[in-house]
Amino acid sequence: MMRAAVLGSPIVHSLSPVIHQRAYDVLGWNWTFSKYEVTAGQLLTFLTEHSGEFRGLSLTMPLKEEALGLLDNVTELSKRVCAINTIVFDDLGSRGFNTDVQGFLDALEYRKVAIPEEVAVLGGGATARSAIAAVDNFAKRIMVYSRTEHRTRALVNSAEHAIVTVRPWEEVRDALEYELIISTTPKGATDGINVKRAEGTLFESLYHPWPTELLRKWQGKSGNSLDGLDLLVWQAIGQLEVMSLNPLEIVDSRVELFTAMRNAALTHI
Repeated sequence: MMRAAVLGSPIVHSLSPVIHQRAYDVLGWNWTFSKYEVTAGQLLTFLTEHSGEFRGLSLTMPLKEEALGLLDNVTELSKRVCAINTIVFDDLGSRGFNTDVQGFLDALEYRKVAIPEEVAVLGGGATARSAIAAVDNFAKRIMVYSRTEHRTRALVNSAEHAIVTVRPWEEVRDALEYELIISTTPKGATDGINVKRAEGTLFESLYHPWPTELLRKWQGKSGNSLDGLDLLVWQAIGQLEVMSLNPLEIVDSRVELFTAMRNAALTHI
């Protein structure tokens, strides 16, 4: 039996075990998926103590940056956005991947949301950098509203093509005027934003709480939206692909997997 797990803190609300286990049922894999509370600074200890136990690990906050210096091999994309959300253990050792970037793209494509020339990103952490990288090949300008100045360089470096401008959080209400807004902030950070109208598309990356206050207000104005389950499931499908012993079976089952995994998550919200 293969084993996989999600690590992070806090981890109690994670729906990753639910959606991965549902995917295993659909695919007919004899795998199990569990979750472990691992706080900042404890990832190396966990990897050492559990060496040889797992095929793959999913990483959430606050471990996505910490993993960068601990693995045998890291993808160039993971290096560019300074974030790893997936570790695979195989004959090549420990390998780090970022499936959040493709997860954003898959979610937007599935919901038939085109990426405009100008995009607003709320937040300055690992998920924000992944969002920037996701729209980089399509948008010309990305406006990022960050709560901390020291993250500016990493945010700008996450794009290779688009012009990234980082604005202070105090101007975040301006972001709601954009055709596509991607919110990547922690719980509660956007609760105070007043939504007067919702003419673009809001992509809310959080699923806890459900829905977030910002998403509730946006939907209340009949605004088009994507939610945190869209990102959660699509990035998880990417994780299945890199962990799989036969990636082609994931490619052929992507839509079926998305539907089954999202429905499983909804029953646990």
